[in-house]
Amino acid sequence: MGMNYKHLTEKDRIFLRIMLDKHYPKAKIATILGVSASTIYREVKRNSCTHWHSGLKFYWNHRAQEKYLDRRKRGLKLEKNTELREYVTKKIKAGWSPYQIEGRLKLENEGICQISHESIYHYIYSDPNRRNRFSTHLRRRHSYRLKRNQRKSKIPSELLITSRPESIKIRKDFGHWECDLVVFKKGVKTNLITLRERQTRYMIAIKNENREAAGTALALINTVKKIKPYIKSITFDQGSEFKRYGWIKECLETDIYFCEAGSPYQKGSVENGNGLIRIELPRTYPVEGLKQRHITTLIKNINNRPLKCLNYKC
Repeated sequence: MGMNYKHLTEKDRIFLRIMLDKHYPKAKIATILGVSASTIYREVKRNSCTHWHSGLKFYWNHRAQEKYLDRRKRGLKLEKNTELREYVTKKIKAGWSPYQIEGRLKLENEGICQISHESIYHYIYSDPNRRNRFSTHLRRRHSYRLKRNQRKSKIPSELLITSRPESIKIRKDFGHWECDLVVFKKGVKTNLITLRERQTRYMIAIKNENREAAGTALALINTVKKIKPYIKSITFDQGSEFKRYGWIKECLETDIYFCEAGSPYQKGSVENGNGLIRIELPRTYPVEGLKQRHITTLIKNINNRPLKCLNYKC
């Protein structure tokens, strides 16, 4: 059975550029992104740039996204129909939802659909400038819009913690980690990605500039790829920031598990470690100015403390 065709998203292109820089095979990148290899080869061929000095081809995600949007614009109904575009943009600024605009136009045109709510959403989110201009007038004010089949997180049953082997549960082997985010006061995007190994309670903490799933996955991959042989599994909670777990699974070649919904206590080792971090970095701490070397020093001090559960070894 063939793989379904899909368009690459802006975040997919960021990931593609980073993986190409790291010389990952295109077929491997395609597997991680869930697309066919031909999609990646076609993307690189169509949207690469030529260096002004060397004349060599290279892939840059910002320019690739611009080229993609330029091609998409040609098919947008609101790009072609000035009268309809002015009507839609006026109503959006007045606080109407795309559903209300669609319904009202049907009412005024004897049930004939002039434009669907999905087309309006696509018009808004297909261009960064429009997205910035109009998304604040929408009810939820999202900077990005997920595809319909991505809006509800559905973790496969085989990835739930209940399917995790007993050897991990009893902490028999080294290399099984728990992962979480330490977040700070409202409005601050910067956070810490924390990992704690279940058997030894060894901790790692990574400064992360936002809570978006793609950025979180890449920050995690880039930091722990050096110790990939020592990462046999990672257990997350079901927060949206971990929905790019497929990238993590493929790049680190590790097993992935999730706590049951609403049950972050099922990864108690890293939750306990987060509590230790909170003593030094309370929620109100100005984390944006915190350097990674200071975070590393803090975690080193925590790792050097003797623990009762380890018979007072570190």
